[in-house]
Amino acid sequence: MSTLSVRLAVLLAGTSLLTACASRDEMAALRQPAMPPLAVAKASPARPFYRNVVVQAVEGAPEFRWFDGGAVVTTRPTRVQVVESLNNHLRNAEMLAPTRLDAEYMLYTQFEGLRGPNVWLATDKLTSARVTFRLVRWRTGQVVREKTIEASYAARWTGFTPEVARAAIAGPLGASKDRVLAPLGGAIGGAVLGYYLNEEPIWTIATTPAGGLIGAGQAREIGGPDRAGPGFEAGFLTALGVATAAGRFTDLEAALAGGAISAAGAAAGPGPVSRDIAADGEITSAFNGRARRLAATRGLMDLAFDRFMSDLSRDGSVVYKTAVSCRALNGDSGRGPYLAETATSYGADCPGAAYNDAKTAKAFPSRF
Repeated sequence: MSTLSVRLAVLLAGTSLLTACASRDEMAALRQPAMPPLAVAKASPARPFYRNVVVQAVEGAPEFRWFDGGAVVTTRPTRVQVVESLNNHLRNAEMLAPTRLDAEYMLYTQFEGLRGPNVWLATDKLTSARVTFRLVRWRTGQVVREKTIEASYAARWTGFTPEVARAAIAGPLGASKDRVLAPLGGAIGGAVLGYYLNEEPIWTIATTPAGGLIGAGQAREIGGPDRAGPGFEAGFLTALGVATAAGRFTDLEAALAGGAISAAGAAAGPGPVSRDIAADGEITSAFNGRARRLAATRGLMDLAFDRFMSDLSRDGSVVYKTAVSCRALNGDSGRGPYLAETATSYGADCPGAAYNDAKTAKAFPSRF
C-alpha cells in the first residue's frame, strides 16, 4: 500500500465520526433548559386511596426478550423496574401505604404487547404497551377501578453533537465520557499518531511531555479546568506508548500499535470530561444508548400512570395541583419559603417540594 493510500485511509476513518452531526435546530433544543412541571397529581386526604395502596402484582413484564417484533433485538422493562417505578409514583402521589399490612387497596398491573427499546448503538429508543391498572379492595375482592391505556414513548438520538465528536476524536487525550466512543476515537487518533511518528520521526520519548500538554489543553476545553491534570496524564502515557512503538515497528505496524495503545488508554480513561448535552434533562446524544433506553422505559410508565391518575381524578379521589413558583406561593415577604403547596397549587422550586424529578415533563401534563 502506498504512503498516499495509507494517509487517505486514515483521514477518511477520522472524518467518518463527524458524518452524523446534530442539526442546528437540534443543538438549540438540546441546550435549552428543562421545562418545569406543569402540574402534579396527589391523592385527596379525604378519600380512600390516600396512603392506602400497595403494588400487588405485575404481569407481562419479563426480564428481557431478544426478538421483539420489527426491532429484532430489544430489552423490555423488567418486573423489578416496573415495581420500583410504580412505588415511586404511588409515594409521590401520596397513595403508597406505610406498610403492606396498612394497605386496603392492591394495585395490579398487566402489560399486553409490551415492546422494549432496541439495543443498537446510535438509534432512537421506543417503548410501547397496552397497560391495564386495576385497584382491588383486598378485604372483599372488589375491583374498585380498572383502566386500560395504550401508551408509547420514544427517546430520540440526535446524532453526534460537536462536543461528543470532539471528545471521541480526542480519544484518551480528551477521555470521552462515552465508554463506547472513547476506544474508537483513541484507536483512530493512535493510528494517525503512530503512522506519522514513524513516517516523520519528529516525536521521541524525550518529547512526550508535549503530549501531556496537548491532553491537558483538550481536557480543559471539554471538561473544564479541573480535568487538566487527568488529561495531562492520559496524553503523556499515550504519547509515551506510541513513541516507543514508533521506534520499533514499520509504518503500518506502528499505526496498528499506536491505535491499540491509544484505544486501551481511552477505555481506561482518566475520567469523564465531555459536557452533558441533554434535552429536558435526558441525555439523547450518547452513542451507546443506555440513557435513552432508560428514558424510554421511564417515559412509558410515567405516561401510563399519569393517564390512570387522570381517570382517578374524575371523582375527586385524586387532585391535580397546578405547579407554580415558590415566589408565587410566598410572595416577596423576605421571610423565605414557608409554603410548599396549597389546596390547588404546588411550589415546584420550593426547597420543601419533593416531586419525582422524571425528565419527561413535555410528554404529558403532570409530573411524577
